[in-house]
Amino acid sequence: MKRVALEQLPKEIAELIASAQRERVVITSNGEPYALIVGVEYKDEEDLQLEFSPDFWRMIEERRRSTVSIPLKDVMAELAAEDQRCREQEAGAAAKE
Repeated sequence: MKRVALEQLPKEIAELIASAQRERVVITSNGEPYALIVGVEYKDEEDLQLEFSPDFWRMIEERRRSTVSIPLKDVMAELAAEDQRCREQEAGAAAKE
């Protein structure tokens, strides 16, 4: 992915990109859609990487087709157990100090 600082762009283009943070901007060529500017102001690097990762979207599609599921109560129990383990490790580390 190529990166360019907004401050390096001509003022008109910088303003156009700033407006893309609020609404999508379609760039046309000979009256036909040519490019789309979409703001990413509230996304982090991981969001951007995953959004454009074919492997990630392939994995999502596979999971959506899968009929295997885990009940929410099981997930919540696993998260609670992990949280308990972390607290116990922290308590053990504090006791050693």
